[in-house]
Amino acid sequence: MFHHVHLTIQAKDEAQRRAEFSEFGLELPAGQKMASGEVVTFEMSDDDPRWEKIKDKIAALEKQGLATERSLLIPWEDELKRLKQLASPPKGSGIGQLESLEGYSGQSVDQLLLCEGKYRIDSLIMAFEQAISLKAEREGMQSLTDEERVVLAVEALEREVNNGGYDQFFVNSSRDFAPIIVDALQRIGCKKTGITTRRAIKALGISHISPDKIEAAMAEDNDLRSAKLAQCDESYYKNTEPIAERLFEFIKANRTAVRF
Repeated sequence: MFHHVHLTIQAKDEAQRRAEFSEFGLELPAGQKMASGEVVTFEMSDDDPRWEKIKDKIAALEKQGLATERSLLIPWEDELKRLKQLASPPKGSGIGQLESLEGYSGQSVDQLLLCEGKYRIDSLIMAFEQAISLKAEREGMQSLTDEERVVLAVEALEREVNNGGYDQFFVNSSRDFAPIIVDALQRIGCKKTGITTRRAIKALGISHISPDKIEAAMAEDNDLRSAKLAQCDESYYKNTEPIAERLFEFIKANRTAVRF
């Protein structure tokens, strides 16, 4: 068994927290700076002698809403590879042999669409996301069309849930898309993923979905919520809906509403 841990270190506790884990023989890696603090991720197996010393500390921090621990049969990186393989097209289809487009480099919408069949669909979707994000940086989020928001919302969900589950989607800035994500999934034809995501949002136990309310909810210790989100994670990973392909078809069908 492997333990995949997300640890939130608040600025005022940083030195103390790192010293505590250092005493257990674990030097915490640098994390990602968030509004709630620095989010550090590490993984440890059951047979690592340090885990017996650390697990009680993690459990105590979970009760404070400062840590989440996910138990896996294989390491997280191997789990991601396994999930990607399950979602990959069958051998012989030719799709898996395509190269990835190395990011957005100033192409127009039409130029990116013409790359279909030359590059992997997921890499083309990523290029669209990058182009739309650059537009938002230049002109503000209010400049985006509803269709462009759909692209950003779905890609945010894919990236965060595949990396750290719905918990990570709600903890990171991706939660800004929570109010529209279910509708976005329905618009691209991913109804099963939409149902799972609606269940995840319901697990937060808040009546009005907003980034601030989500942040406040995730800051509270809630074992029942964590269990429900873990169930949603499993449903998401088992779902075989081709999200990237359907999102690409959505972009093609709404090409006039996507403008860089």
